[in-house]
Amino acid sequence: MQTIIIATDFSDASRNAAKYAAALAQPLGTGRIVLYHSYDNNAAVTEVPVAEATPRLTHEGSLKALEQIKQELQPVVGNNAGVDIELAANGLPLVHGVNQLAEERHADLVVAGATGKTNLEQALVGSNTVSLASEVNAPLLIVPKDSSYTAISKIVFACDLKRVSESTPATEIGIWLERLTAKLLVLNVAPKDKRLGPDIISEQYKMHSLLDSLHPEYHYTESDDIADEIAHFAEKHDAGLIITIPKSYGFFEGLFHRSISKRLIKAADIPLLLLKEKNG
Repeated sequence: MQTIIIATDFSDASRNAAKYAAALAQPLGTGRIVLYHSYDNNAAVTEVPVAEATPRLTHEGSLKALEQIKQELQPVVGNNAGVDIELAANGLPLVHGVNQLAEERHADLVVAGATGKTNLEQALVGSNTVSLASEVNAPLLIVPKDSSYTAISKIVFACDLKRVSESTPATEIGIWLERLTAKLLVLNVAPKDKRLGPDIISEQYKMHSLLDSLHPEYHYTESDDIADEIAHFAEKHDAGLIITIPKSYGFFEGLFHRSISKRLIKAADIPLLLLKEKNG
């Protein structure tokens, strides 16, 4: 994973995400981190008074603020001289800017923070993070506000057993497991009292065919609150990362757009990695 883009709005949450990504760079074998800020309709974060803001001043202010974050990341990167930190800022809308930069730099991962509100649902609904999750072309790692990087020994892959062969990015999951030397826990949560049809059984066989070479544990549970069950499972098994595909479970609708449980809020210090469908 040669290049990581970190999208920042200079909030505490996005600064924390940047530090998390910098710590993750070494185990992922990252050679380049790009700190990116979109100042589209948002001059205030650059400390340039609105009345005085011009494209030039806003751009300069953004680069100055990015330079400060870069300095904060240097101790995290440490003596890893193989990691270069670059700065990028422009006035493009966030999603457009991230996608353009990801294409230009051949980015393998985009990192964003969940904004620093106390309720994760409030933090993400209507936020830039949701837009990134649905529209960014690269894999997206969402780092909650209070999450700090520790070695990841277990990864949960939450899947919905739909179109498994067409959608499951098994190779990419395998890369994360290899780089982090982590154990894979595959989790499917079915609604309670739902009978297993032949289509689901067929999808289970396909999942095993795709993932058995990664030596995972398979877990099949039932719950009428899928978000709560994923969070409970990840917490119970001390997972350091949850992977899913945005189409799975209508992921953001399921986790963030509805009222969420205390257990999900408690588990919100677990980063979420949203991978793209294999053929998506």
